[in-house]
Amino acid sequence: MIDLTEAAREQIVTALEQQEGKTVLRVEAQTNGTSEFSYGMKLIGEEEVTEEDALVDHGTLKIAIAPSSQEYLKGATIDYEDKLVKSGFKFENPNKPEVPQLSVGPRADLTGPVAERIQRLFDTELNPAVASHGGAIQFHGIENNKVYLSFGGGCHGCGMVDVTLKQGVEQRIRELIPEVEEIIDTTDHTTGENPFYT
Repeated sequence: MIDLTEAAREQIVTALEQQEGKTVLRVEAQTNGTSEFSYGMKLIGEEEVTEEDALVDHGTLKIAIAPSSQEYLKGATIDYEDKLVKSGFKFENPNKPEVPQLSVGPRADLTGPVAERIQRLFDTELNPAVASHGGAIQFHGIENNKVYLSFGGGCHGCGMVDVTLKQGVEQRIRELIPEVEEIIDTTDHTTGENPFYT
């Protein structure tokens, strides 16, 4: 169901050896309103494994997968990167969450040079910036020079989202893509399940 690279196995086994009574890695994947899952990993004792968990035996290491995450993690691999800029675990997952398509108008476009520049800005700068708070921003398209977006994860329902939008996202989009006249947040922030700031 879920695999490990050798680098990830070494890191997890080392962590287990340092945690008395912890023998199992519990893994979860959750949808957050974006095109990527949010992942959680936790070391637990065998007594904390529930009957509903899928238990995957990797020899010296057991992985418990939460019931709600089992479909999301089929065929996934946990890897570990040790790079100068960024180190840590990463998931290589063939599965993608279903992202609700918002009705933002008949001409909202995700193609063309302006849309591609906006998407590149989200991928390379804006999403990495909010990822530290467990957040993510989805670009839904551009229509009549209006950018439609929504917030997911820790940004969904966050009390600081207006600051993030006005002082961060909106300012950066206008700075790099002057054609944009308006940025519209389509998120229903009353439904956020795990906001970074409430």
